[in-house]
Amino acid sequence: MRIVRSHEGDIVAYELELGHDLVAIRVRPGKRTQKRIVLRADEHGFSISAPPWARSRDLEQVILRHGRWLREAHAKTVATKPKRLEAGDDIWILGQPFVVRTWAKADREIDHDHHIVWVPEHADDVHAQVHQMLRELALKHLPERAMMWAEKMAFRPSRIGVKAQRSRWGSCTSKGHIYLNWRLIQAPEAVMDYVVVHELAHLAHMNHGPEFWKLVARFQPDWQAQRAWLRLHGHELFRLDLEAKA
Repeated sequence: MRIVRSHEGDIVAYELELGHDLVAIRVRPGKRTQKRIVLRADEHGFSISAPPWARSRDLEQVILRHGRWLREAHAKTVATKPKRLEAGDDIWILGQPFVVRTWAKADREIDHDHHIVWVPEHADDVHAQVHQMLRELALKHLPERAMMWAEKMAFRPSRIGVKAQRSRWGSCTSKGHIYLNWRLIQAPEAVMDYVVVHELAHLAHMNHGPEFWKLVARFQPDWQAQRAWLRLHGHELFRLDLEAKA
């Protein structure tokens, strides 16, 4: 582990080898009321903060003690970092693996029988083509599933829409608007249905109390398995972002 200092001599980061990468753990000033050393992982990477009394040696010990967690968190970030798709890459559609391929035709197509996503070979941006196809499929398929479940549950949402939500799979507003994350089109249909039923149940219960979960279980008896799938694989569904880097 290497210490990175500012021109004034203050420690600004610790550098640690994680796998094949040299990863920086930023040092953030702790609050005066802070009582313990805190190691965090967020969208900007790793950081560590400490009470005023903490010494550099104390921070180093915390980092080394959490070496396994750091390696696992870093590996997960690398594996799911948005990456621009190219011909030959795999994606998920309705929980099934598809491969992206190019062909001589001018149009694009999703071949559900052979699990192939076809993109014109002269397309300037394969990633954007696939992204657009899945968005279009989501705009058609997700509202259809929501309407089907709304009828089964005897609910009438005032609006059903599809959004590019960053931290939610769905939402239900006080006005009865249901919104679903377009990335759900990559998940198995059972998982998609769980999210739909979850949001529709909020039309009756705008909380997560016992009655809410009772209603969800009535229409999705295995809802816990579907939620577990999302918690395990949900981050992978965010790989297909239009802003992904090459």
